[in-house]
Amino acid sequence: MSAYVVIDLDVDDPAGFQQYVDAVNPLLEKAGARNLLVDDDCLVLEGDWRPATLVIHEFDSRQAARAFWDAPAYQPLKALRRRHATVQVVVAQPR
Repeated sequence: MSAYVVIDLDVDDPAGFQQYVDAVNPLLEKAGARNLLVDDDCLVLEGDWRPATLVIHEFDSRQAARAFWDAPAYQPLKALRRRHATVQVVVAQPR
């Protein structure tokens, strides 16, 4: 069953963050993930959550998302991302 990685992304350094994007996209592809959404102008209907940019990736399963997150090839990219952006990340799976 598909799982969705939902990311609240706040980029501090766009040029530096682009290095992360360029490196992570091939890894996402290799993991079979699809980039479903990148929106920097979300419409908030209720509550105080205001993501600077909302990103949603689809993986084949929760296990596939976790395997990507824990993969050795992704670890240096997490560090690169943390230098240039702040994120909140959750994985959700439909029932």
